Amino acid sequence: MTYEEDIAAYLETLKLGIVNETIFVNNKPATPDAIICVFGYAGRPPEWTNTLKVDHPGAQVLVRGAKDAPGDARDLIETIFEALDGRTNTILNPDTGVFYQSIEATQSGPSPMGKDENGRIEYVLNFYVTKTR
Repeated sequence: MTYEEDIAAYLETLKLGIVNETIFVNNKPATPDAIICVFGYAGRPPEWTNTLKVDHPGAQVLVRGAKDAPGDARDLIETIFEALDGRTNTILNPDTGVFYQSIEATQSGPSPMGKDENGRIEYVLNFYVTKTR
């Protein structure tokens, strides 16, 4: 599993959605309207110690809301911000056992991205992730 999948699985444990139904990894499907997407992107270079590699990937979480409930998307992205920002020394997904030293937001809060081509509001958050393998 990837770190994006670990984050998605963690969000599912918080009952914020269901992976492959309302939470998606590196994919933003046209339906359903209200979704969470976890994307990976380049972060900082890895570090090597004598016994392990420390990775520093980037992660972006996008929340899209239904046209008739735009406030729900804002509430959901705020919940995700609180759940992930400042998370330290944890295993997000017991199935993989990957140790996450930290997850830190790269901004002070969610950024509104406006509406998509179907009039659905979108918000994003970006994070620096530090994990060992």
